[in-house]
Amino acid sequence: MMRILGLKYGEDYSIAENRAKLRYGGIIILTDQDEDGSHIKGLIINFLHTFWPQLLHSGFVQSFMTPLLKARNGSETISFYSMDEYKAWRANTSNADKYTVKYYKGLGTSTSKEAREYFSNFEKHLVSFRYEDEEDGESLRMVFDKRRADDRKEWINKMLQTDFVDHTIVNEASYKEFVDNELFRYSLLDLKRSIPSVVDGLKPSQRKVLHTLLRRSSNKEIKVNQLAAAVALNEAYHHGENALVTTIVRLAQDFVGMNNVCLLEPVGQFGTRHEGGNDAASARYIYTKLSPITRQIFPAADDDLLNYLQEENQQIEPEWYCPIIPMVLVNGAEGVGTGWSTLILSHNINDVVDNVRRMIDGNEVEKMAPSFSDFSGKIEEIGENSYEISGKYRIVPSQRKNSPNLRIEITELPVGEWTNRYKQNTLQALQKNGYISNYKEYHTERNVRFLIELSRDSTTRCRRPAGRYSELMKKFKLCTKITTNSMVLFDPLGHLKNYATVSDIMWEHFHVRQRMYERRKEHETRMLDAQKRKVENQLRFIEEANSGNIRLSGKHLAELEHDLIAKGFESDPVKQWKNEPSDLSYLINLPLSRLTIEEMQKLRNQVDITREKFEKVVQTSWQDSWIADLKLLLREVNNSARKKT
Repeated sequence: MMRILGLKYGEDYSIAENRAKLRYGGIIILTDQDEDGSHIKGLIINFLHTFWPQLLHSGFVQSFMTPLLKARNGSETISFYSMDEYKAWRANTSNADKYTVKYYKGLGTSTSKEAREYFSNFEKHLVSFRYEDEEDGESLRMVFDKRRADDRKEWINKMLQTDFVDHTIVNEASYKEFVDNELFRYSLLDLKRSIPSVVDGLKPSQRKVLHTLLRRSSNKEIKVNQLAAAVALNEAYHHGENALVTTIVRLAQDFVGMNNVCLLEPVGQFGTRHEGGNDAASARYIYTKLSPITRQIFPAADDDLLNYLQEENQQIEPEWYCPIIPMVLVNGAEGVGTGWSTLILSHNINDVVDNVRRMIDGNEVEKMAPSFSDFSGKIEEIGENSYEISGKYRIVPSQRKNSPNLRIEITELPVGEWTNRYKQNTLQALQKNGYISNYKEYHTERNVRFLIELSRDSTTRCRRPAGRYSELMKKFKLCTKITTNSMVLFDPLGHLKNYATVSDIMWEHFHVRQRMYERRKEHETRMLDAQKRKVENQLRFIEEANSGNIRLSGKHLAELEHDLIAKGFESDPVKQWKNEPSDLSYLINLPLSRLTIEEMQKLRNQVDITREKFEKVVQTSWQDSWIADLKLLLREVNNSARKKT
């Protein structure tokens, strides 16, 4: 850009003579219309503002806007330039479902004909940026200056409290308006990509993958690349499928430092701890499916109670799932977004379940130590929300007779330190500076084993046991310190919240899950009551038809319906419960083969069974339901542990 425009560092372009040397009088930025395009636009503006702020003062920058979505119904086409604008239209349009909606991910989505339409009406799509006062410059500095993370937090929190702003296309905007509109939407998307929900511990892309698999009719293995394509198609995913592949693979990785509990099964080579999972096979060669434990964590009985999102006139993943335990504490979380970062350590699933049981019984949460599946090192609390995670080594006899050099065996690395990276960054450096003479590797797929021979000088320093441990742990970088003072998550209402303790996370999840059990009971009692009433109506209809109290033949349909209503028969109770159009066809259309004594007995049995189920649900408390689900979960945890061994 500098070469094309003729820009020079240090040049003051408020001076007309210098400005005249530029090869162009301004720039028009043409990017994708989505949030990532806004970010690119912001980076260009920030570049100019950092080195040549005078250019922004003089109307140098413009932007060309193209539609983000189009809704079509017959010959009518409506263009939308932001998702907020589309959502506002959908909320206020009664026949919105009749429109076909197309999302324009990038500039390449538009046809040549559409591009000609945009450029033939050039001025309509052109936005000129104006620099009104220092508030514009301050907004740009706030959003891009690395040192102003706290200011960005305050800005995002303030913007989250504001009501919907009309984002229809305008022909002029200040830089502050650009920051508060387009860059805020990018920042919010960035945070949602980076930071999970306290309720389910998932980020949107992970939730989309889970939703796609949960609604499949079978749990057969599926190729990872095919699953990524299915998610992109069915969940309104607007980014590259390669990113989805990475999400899917990571959900199935079970080596040290990844998932304590995998929601997906890895069928094939999903990577190892030696490369941090980057050695996974190509997505077209590996398969996955839901792990057996997943449905125990996310019960099917909750599916109808979740708040499913709508996008492009299709139902996609829910706002959040509601697992029976706080999964964010089981698998942990790490991410960096605009203004916020988060780090939550993993915990043993049995410890988490035990604490949930205590909470159900009305007791306080007991402190849980962080835990990583298959990790054989040591985790020690060294302060409030501060831990030291240590690998493992031991002194071993030398294979060479009378060798004067000390020999050690490293069998565990700190969590998150991948084997090959450790070899390159630590062991090769120690060999180069003469601290060790050589090393050999004897790793297995899941375990680390380095045999290392120290140099003569290093051996001399480490001969005495006193101080040897700390010397070797430090030299071989087998200790890391982690502080969890930033346990930031999206709360149930979608607001960012920094949780001070693990207990706070447990209680936040607990209250949401408790309410889910209460709602599930309401749902099931109404459903069973509707089913019972439907069968009772059918039974009474057959009894009265057989006894002659109802005459079916020789009547108009309207007359028959009138007679049935007069006798107290209901329109289909199940359809009423589902808020669907209901009538008496479930009675009138019964075939003759069902108007029999055998059918009546079958329906009586069905009424009794449904009534028993209804009474059982009524008598079951939310505590009983939760404990029953936890028992099923623990049974699956134990089954998985047995299979692993």
